[in-house]
Amino acid sequence: MREQKFEYGPISRGCYVALLWLTVFFAFTDPKKLPAHIGVLLFLGLGLRPLLECTGLCDLWQQFRGAVNDRRYRKISQKKRVEVERKDRNKRYKRARFKDPRLPKNW
Repeated sequence: MREQKFEYGPISRGCYVALLWLTVFFAFTDPKKLPAHIGVLLFLGLGLRPLLECTGLCDLWQQFRGAVNDRRYRKISQKKRVEVERKDRNKRYKRARFKDPRLPKNW
């Protein structure tokens, strides 16, 4: 069996379940819209995932989300890197045998 490229999230699954329950509502209130509603449900349940995988839209979306996350966390990781380098530099200067003339007094 082929591994699926992506999974639907909890919000989309919840919306699909809500649409399934709306089928009962449409059956009683407006039976003329029932075939169209069932057609949409069949497409969402059976046809959307293969369509997204064949066209490559899911891969494109995942690349887009990865780029957004990289941009979002780039600044945070840069600050963390500077902080770690500063700590290492301070540790090296504190353990030095001879004081560096650039250091402040009482270091």
